[in-house]
Order: sequence, then C-alpha cells, then structure tokens
Amino acid sequence: MFCRRPSTLLLALLALAACGRKEPPLPPPSKTPAPIMDLQVQQRGQELLLQMTYPSVTLGGLPIESLEAIEIWKLARIITSFDEPVSEELEGEPAEGEIEAEEPETPEEPTEPEASLFSLPGMVAEDRGESKESLITVGQQDFAAAAELAWTLRGPELDAAVVGNKLLMRIPIDETLPDTTEDTVLVLGARALASLGKPSPYSNLVKLFPRTPPAAPEDLVVEPTPQGIQVEWQEGEDEIEYRVYRRNANVKDFGEPLASPKRGTTSYVDTTAEFGRRYIYTVTSVVSKKPLVESAIAAEHEVNYQDRFPPAIPRDVVALPETGRVRLLWKPSTSEDTEGYWIYRLAPGESFRAINEELVVGSEFLDRDVIQGQLYRYYILAVDGRGNQSQPSAEVEVRVP
Repeated sequence: MFCRRPSTLLLALLALAACGRKEPPLPPPSKTPAPIMDLQVQQRGQELLLQMTYPSVTLGGLPIESLEAIEIWKLARIITSFDEPVSEELEGEPAEGEIEAEEPETPEEPTEPEASLFSLPGMVAEDRGESKESLITVGQQDFAAAAELAWTLRGPELDAAVVGNKLLMRIPIDETLPDTTEDTVLVLGARALASLGKPSPYSNLVKLFPRTPPAAPEDLVVEPTPQGIQVEWQEGEDEIEYRVYRRNANVKDFGEPLASPKRGTTSYVDTTAEFGRRYIYTVTSVVSKKPLVESAIAAEHEVNYQDRFPPAIPRDVVALPETGRVRLLWKPSTSEDTEGYWIYRLAPGESFRAINEELVVGSEFLDRDVIQGQLYRYYILAVDGRGNQSQPSAEVEVRVP
C-alpha cells in the first residue's frame, strides 16, 4: 500500500478557496455614550446644584460626534422610623418533678429591625451620627426600575450649562420633592444621549436630603490690599463653616471655593489675585459638608484689582560726610516689587529735587555734586514696577567737610 501525494493543482485550488473565505462583518462601533461617573449634587439655598464632567466618549472609547441631551432621573424616598418590635414568648410551667435548668445570663446585643430596601430606622441611624442620606439604599437595577425622568437639557439650555469641561445644572428644590410633609431623600442619576445612539447607562447615583438652608453671611466687605484682596463678613448662628468664592468678572458661575474657613473666622485674604484683573467675590454659610448644604448667594462684590499701592518706605537713611562728597546708605524697601529709588536733595537756596537721572537699584548712593562747607538735606523714595512711589523716608542732613 502507498499514499498518493496531493497534486500541485489540488493544493493550489485549496489555497485559492481559503483565500476567498470571508470573515463575518464586524458590527459598527457603538455610538452609545459612556456612563457619567462623577455626578455630584449639593444644595445651595433653595436650589440643587448638579455637576458632572461633560460626556465626550462612547462606550467603545471613541469621541462623541454630537451630544444631544442630558437627562436627569430622580427617585424620591420617604424616610420611615419605627421602633424595634418586641417579641414575648409564653413559657410553660415545668412538669412535675422536672427541674428547670437555669441558663447563664448573657448581655443582650442591640439589634436593628429589618427594613425594606429603601428604609431603615431613622432614630437608630441618627443616634450613630449618620446623615439621613445614609438611611436610603438604592442599587442601579432598583433605580432603573423605579426612577422617573425629571429634567432634560438640550439645545441652548445644554450649551448654557457648560462651564469649562463641566456641566452645571440648577434645579429649584420645590420641583424635586413630592407633595408630602414627610422627610424625603432624593436619589438622582444622569444619562447622556448622543445623536443616532442609545442613552448611556445611568451614572453613579447621588443622594440628598433637602434641608433648611442657613442664612447667608451679612455685611460682606471686599477690599483690595497690597497683599491680596481682603474679604470680611459677619458671623451667623447655625453654620459650621464658610465658603469663599471668586470668579472672573466675565465668567457666569462660581467654581470651587477659594477657602473654607471654620466657624469663628470672619475674614480671608485672597493672595492669589493678580493685578489687572476684575474679580467677583461672595461668601456662603455651610451647615452640612457631606452632602454640601450651604446658604444662597445673597451678595456679590466686584473688584477691579489694580496695583495702586506704593511700596514700603526705605528706612534708616544715613548720610556720611566725606571729603568733597556725601555717601547715602539706607535699608531697602520691604516690598517685593520695588524697582529702585529716587534720591531727593535740598541744597542751599534750592528746593528739594531728584538728583539721580536713573533709579538707584541698590541701597547706596554717592553724591559728588556738593560744595565743601555747605549743609545738605536728603530723603529717599522707593518706586515699584508700575511707577508707584512710596512716602518719603525720614530726612537726614549733613555738612560736607
């Protein structure tokens, strides 16, 4: 027996058939936006502020060609409190001649009553120092099954909500709560919609129990100073801290706070302010940090921050008489933006005048234009980079030997 080798022609035909085989077509890339992962919520006055990163990629990581809308879904859950049920067991009498065994006493461990998916005993949680938001537990599946569409942003409204690479939405609280006087926690989620694509999966879920907001700080005063812009306010009653906000005058919304001074502090200096810019400042009161609940913005103050501040005065000026000349020494101005100094001299029969043609950069000057035996008086001015001049230094006098 022997095996016949396949002919060259047969091998060529098989190879040709293999080359002609087509793989199944790949599905088109998904245009569904990726889920929003950083939805945040806070309460400012009687408004909810929702913030998220502007959706920019699909589930497949491709750029979204056109964001069509943002949907905000809500679920309102009423907080219920109830006492732990007490169960009493009826124990029968022991049989005649039977000795009832005594069980050792063990301390009873506190137990919490079982609760539904959305409710836990409020009194127990509050005793543990937990917030009312912690009384509510909602999973993604439960949210998808029970949430209702509350708001949709598209077109000009969507464009108006863009702040840098973020979306910022303001929603009146009275539009979010059900018609009830009971305590209600809001559970919120967001979805992004792109043209010709399905809505994104729901975002991370955020919870907020609307509270009575504190009063805004009163008597807000904003003053420019050489060190920065000084912000002052009057202390309130219920707040735990404050938030100091700043925005450029051509920006419509405040971003993250500059600072969060604790209660008892009623001033803040913004040392990051730059000369030549216009800023708007405000301060809010805070009664809860997680989630953030703060007062409404009651007052805003605009500042045109220009460098009109003179540098510090040169100190300890000394005039040393030398043969045919006077040597002046001084301690430099402490202002960091000092560029140099003007030297003023009063000669016999003259008024005070500057005797240097260019700014003196150091802290020493030699006046050779003097006459022996004459009495001269001097003072010095510091000058900054914008031409602001300090007040005159103390005068000194000297007679040339």
